[in-house]
Amino acid sequence: MQRRTALLLPLLLCAAAGRSFPVFDNMFFRGKPPTDADGLTLSNIVYQDTIWPHDRGYGTLPPRPAFEAVVRANDLNPGPLVLDIERMPLKGSAETIRRRLDVLATLADWARAAAPENLVGYYGSNTLTRVPVASRDAALELAGHVTALFPPMYTFDDDRDAWARRAEAAAAEARALGPGKPVYFYLWPQYHDNTPRQFEFVDADYWMFQLRTASRLVDGIVLWGSGKFDWSDATGWWAATRRFMQEVR
Repeated sequence: MQRRTALLLPLLLCAAAGRSFPVFDNMFFRGKPPTDADGLTLSNIVYQDTIWPHDRGYGTLPPRPAFEAVVRANDLNPGPLVLDIERMPLKGSAETIRRRLDVLATLADWARAAAPENLVGYYGSNTLTRVPVASRDAALELAGHVTALFPPMYTFDDDRDAWARRAEAAAAEARALGPGKPVYFYLWPQYHDNTPRQFEFVDADYWMFQLRTASRLVDGIVLWGSGKFDWSDATGWWAATRRFMQEVR
């Protein structure tokens, strides 16, 4: 408990200083430099393959002690704890939605119990983002079991206006699903896979546009990057991030 209190102290000091836009580091790039000196706070993620290794029993409730052990093993940083379960969308028949909702809600409750000092939520893809109208009640119920929402706002092309419209829609949906709960965009400084520029790093101007747009729409951001790629600032995206951090600190 003393260690976690010490880790949380930078966040508390930021709040006391009036900083209102936290930026969390959930990047796994090979060779990533330390980011805390620039004001980023390390966050936590629990991937679905650590909950259901080799897909054994995927989508069913694991034993609670085993799940909570996974949470604690991945809850090492002061930032939020995000559950990344992308193959259980709240879609399909009423029976399917109910079954998935029960599992997702229970896992969220268990995660909150195992990590009581963290904000806990789902990475938005296929859970609490772009929810079909028919699934809205289920999504509202699931949102009641988390303490923050994390919509992904990744880069598919160079259309800034389209990106901003998607961001506005994602923020509005998250606010409606979880009234009063903080919303954090997941941003990725590379173009999404299966796009014409997949895995290229976003240029500095476009990236700064995304950061500043997010700062107007949501409560903070989580920066993500895959451990399959080397750290690179050839496009200046990280230099832009550092400038942005000076604006919001």
